[in-house]
Amino acid sequence: MIHKAEQNSTIRAGRKEGALFLFLLGFIGLAGLPEAFSQVLDRPVAIVRLTSTVNIGQREIRQQTELLERQLGRTLTRENREEVLEAQIGDVLIRQAAERAQIRVTDDEVQQAVQLQRQQLERPVSDADFRRLVREQMGLTWEAYLEELRTRLIQERFIMERARESFGTIPDPTPREIRQVYEENAQQFTNPAMARFEHLFFDLRNRDTAQQEAARRKAAEVARNIERGRTTFQAQMRASLDDTSFSGGDFGYLVRGDDEARRRLGRSFVETVLDLEEGDVSGVLESNVGLHIVRITDRRSPRLLQLDDPLLPGESMTVRDQIRGYILSQRQQQLFQDSIQATLDELMEEAEIRRFPQHLDW
Repeated sequence: MIHKAEQNSTIRAGRKEGALFLFLLGFIGLAGLPEAFSQVLDRPVAIVRLTSTVNIGQREIRQQTELLERQLGRTLTRENREEVLEAQIGDVLIRQAAERAQIRVTDDEVQQAVQLQRQQLERPVSDADFRRLVREQMGLTWEAYLEELRTRLIQERFIMERARESFGTIPDPTPREIRQVYEENAQQFTNPAMARFEHLFFDLRNRDTAQQEAARRKAAEVARNIERGRTTFQAQMRASLDDTSFSGGDFGYLVRGDDEARRRLGRSFVETVLDLEEGDVSGVLESNVGLHIVRITDRRSPRLLQLDDPLLPGESMTVRDQIRGYILSQRQQQLFQDSIQATLDELMEEAEIRRFPQHLDW
């Protein structure tokens, strides 16, 4: 299904799956360890020189291979080891070419990339947990990770600047291409069950025990008065404008299967709301953040979306818009990969490279 809450859509471009360390594979294959590791006395697997000489040693390639094997859960073949080596040669060449071109990125850009990488994980993590993942899954210190990230951003900018004109010539998807993607993936374009509601909200966060008990008594009193007809839900919505003990407003849509909503509000609250019918007014419901009295204003069953349907009620982006963006993203990715290969072909012609494939045996 494709909707804002769904994180595993088959039509979302750019989403990378798998272990965190694969982030460093996203550019040309495998980001290198700091060059100091390449300069120690070691059996050379390759010697590369564009602007300076770098010795790619057996120890470095072996470390990278073993890291990949742990993450993939299998032993890499000799051909795989050669691919690791070629990726490392490419990394050295583009690193030196970008340095020669005096490409720079700011500290703010590096931090933005860190936050983007954290957001791409399957679940939210704290700063400390993210650093631990970097250490355990990448085998890098935090400082080395930031340096590798900076290098990757510099390399990407170098490639993008070389391909800038080409990116302006990417053709827009035709209606036929959009329809073909839609029809091949029609089962993915569905809206799940969802409910929109207004609520009277009694916040329990950052309250001491006495304040929480007062909020519970107030919520119970309001719910009881609504149930007995002494007041109405809408009257209490208006009253919330002047009563600082609670607030009232439109929550928006709650979507069945939204893991983020379950985490933030609590599974019991989410499932209870989604079981209500349109027009129903609940009693007092407790979430992870406070107490709610809910009135369902719209309830929708799952349905297949058409090309010009919005992804969610009230949104401006349609299925057609999403598919168009997906196709353009795929074309941009392909152009970027083609630009990498063209750049590497040029640099390998210019550089001095000696390979020692016999040292890939261990």
